[in-house]
Amino acid sequence: MIAEADFVNRNTSENETSISVLSSQRCYFYDPLNNYELGGFLYIESIVTTVINFIGAVIATLGNGIILVTFWKTNQLRSQSQLFLWCLAFADFLTGFIAQPFYGAFKIAYLAGYVSACCVLRAILETVAWFSAALSCSLVSSIIGERYLALHYHMRYHDVVTTKRTILYIVFLVIVMGIASQVSRFAMTNMRPFLYLSICALLLSHLTLLTCSWKIYKQVRRHLRQIKDQGSAESQSLDMQRHKKSVMNMAYIAFLYIISFLPFTCVLGAYLSNGFTSTVEAAYDITRTMAFMSSSWNPFIYFWKIQELKEAVQKVMKKDHATVH
Repeated sequence: MIAEADFVNRNTSENETSISVLSSQRCYFYDPLNNYELGGFLYIESIVTTVINFIGAVIATLGNGIILVTFWKTNQLRSQSQLFLWCLAFADFLTGFIAQPFYGAFKIAYLAGYVSACCVLRAILETVAWFSAALSCSLVSSIIGERYLALHYHMRYHDVVTTKRTILYIVFLVIVMGIASQVSRFAMTNMRPFLYLSICALLLSHLTLLTCSWKIYKQVRRHLRQIKDQGSAESQSLDMQRHKKSVMNMAYIAFLYIISFLPFTCVLGAYLSNGFTSTVEAAYDITRTMAFMSSSWNPFIYFWKIQELKEAVQKVMKKDHATVH
């Protein structure tokens, strides 16, 4: 930990309204922050993103907390796709409960000149944020992949994708994402290998989503054409319609995920190419906030698009309200 007197130097002879950070000094292995001039773009951007993250933290924590409680209290919500959603809600809950508040606290501490506290808060933020982001990305890709398998195997789906296998896969995913997002950073003092790994992982996640979505689209069209040509039973048609609706629900989540994380992926490329300049830092804060906000709107998408989950939430809320009164 570096001393506050060495980390922050207010240069009153040149500019009394500037927060100056010596470029040679660092907080752990993180790149030093840039100079924040009062009223300048970085200063205003930090305040705006702090406010947005505090608001988003409340929404994400409450929204995903309700989803988690509903899954816990509803035995019917135990299908493979719902288990993935449960874990995604947990990753989003971590973002809202820890990452976003600590982002705001880290920025406030830095702007106020409390550098020792700023360094600790930044370390907690980066640790939790990268883990929850890595887990969210992998889970969204897994959800779309699971929906493809449901269409591909159709009648054999429950024999191939069992609940036990799904749980084991999720446990494996959590362990791997924890190692990939943390050990790869702490094991190296140079950020470049971690940035390369992060960019490749995010691009792979986007590619997986697009590939599975395209395969799902082709599979649905083929099945609907077969039903029409063969005059299949109405029950088969209804079954395919249910699959199609489920796929579309997951597509909303995947589409918004790409919107949230693709700009951040591009900024990581700029970070790697240009270093942690003032422009890159501002873009990093803004696009990271966009990625965080997906944790806030996901519960509303679940409630809007997944009727079974919507009904379960309403039952749990009514039951808890009746118990209180």
